[in-house]
Amino acid sequence: MAERDRRPDRAGMVEIDVRDAEGRELVDGSALLARALGFGERDALPPWLMQTAVECGAVALAAIRDGELVGFSFALPGDDGALFSCGLAVDPACRGRGLGRRLKLEQRERALRQGRSHIRWTADPLSARALALYLAGLGARLTAYRAELYATVRPSPVPADDVTIDWPLVDAAPPDPVPAASVEVPFDHRELNASELLDWRVRVRSAMTRLLDRGAIGTGVQIDTATRRAWVLFSDATAR
Repeated sequence: MAERDRRPDRAGMVEIDVRDAEGRELVDGSALLARALGFGERDALPPWLMQTAVECGAVALAAIRDGELVGFSFALPGDDGALFSCGLAVDPACRGRGLGRRLKLEQRERALRQGRSHIRWTADPLSARALALYLAGLGARLTAYRAELYATVRPSPVPADDVTIDWPLVDAAPPDPVPAASVEVPFDHRELNASELLDWRVRVRSAMTRLLDRGAIGTGVQIDTATRRAWVLFSDATAR
């Protein structure tokens, strides 16, 4: 029987149920991930494969409101004591209510029950709000830059870069790291045209790679809504 985490949303109006996804929820979750991540038909995760993977230790979680799937996450087991998170998506109508964080925290609970030490995933280095959730909201760390990681399997006019996010689960939380440097990223990368996107990618790639090569790690995000600017904050590697 699927485990459940029932809570009202932040408006206190409608209960949202976070639980292990099964059956049709895997189909709807696959579709939500495809929409949120811009997957084409060939890129979408097949629901039958997710169901098979769950039987082998994968973690699929659904957020349900009024019988409709409004959030989904999926992670595969790794051979190094980790879960590898393959996607997190929240329906646009339910964003800004902490649902993405709830799904990640529930994923963490599942990983700990499996005896895993950390969760790892990749993310777009230009996505300020996603990085804010991961680094500031969860305490994960940006540890590596992966230029054009999926370019050969997901070609696009502006090949995407990725960064590795690592979330330790078992160590005591370190003290708040003191930022030593920052890299500006776009306030909302979805608003950029192809030329602007390429320009940002080149600049962010150079700046983040330089800091990571020096031993720094990404530990936070600063977002200024008044000026519509955002920065990823980097600290000494002892902040892991």
